[in-house]
Amino acid sequence: MGLVIRPLEKRDGAAVREILVACGVFDDEERRVAIELIAEGVASGLAGHYPVFAAERDGAVRGYVCIGRVPLTQGTWHLYWIAVHPADQARGIGRALQTYAESFVRSLGGKRLVLETSSRTDYERARSFYRRAGYAQVGCVRDFYRPGDDCIVFCKVLAAAPDA
Repeated sequence: MGLVIRPLEKRDGAAVREILVACGVFDDEERRVAIELIAEGVASGLAGHYPVFAAERDGAVRGYVCIGRVPLTQGTWHLYWIAVHPADQARGIGRALQTYAESFVRSLGGKRLVLETSSRTDYERARSFYRRAGYAQVGCVRDFYRPGDDCIVFCKVLAAAPDA
């Protein structure tokens, strides 16, 4: 069976928790926040603040993505989270989730996706992933998460802005 991208459901909670733990880069607080966003996204559905999608292969959830509109903007969305189980990384699941999220945002008139990630060395794979997907680094906030751990901000324009 191939890869299926679908709305995340409540029944997927255990699989997502396993993914977040297995990735090995998220601490307890990060996992708690991820689970809160997922719970909100599942409860509110795709029209809510945090649409969430699962990547399922052979009946098992192997990754997910969480996005949301940025309040007070015209067409800007935030890519909050993409996580793929380490056993399935580098097999196109992250890229499929990212592409699906971008298509979903475009379908609702979204013009750009912004994301934030850590400057830690264990996040270099994530930063490289976003660069290869066409995201440009547009900012850096020094010591944002903790001393020595900067917030790296990326953005991808999905469609020409009305005044461009």
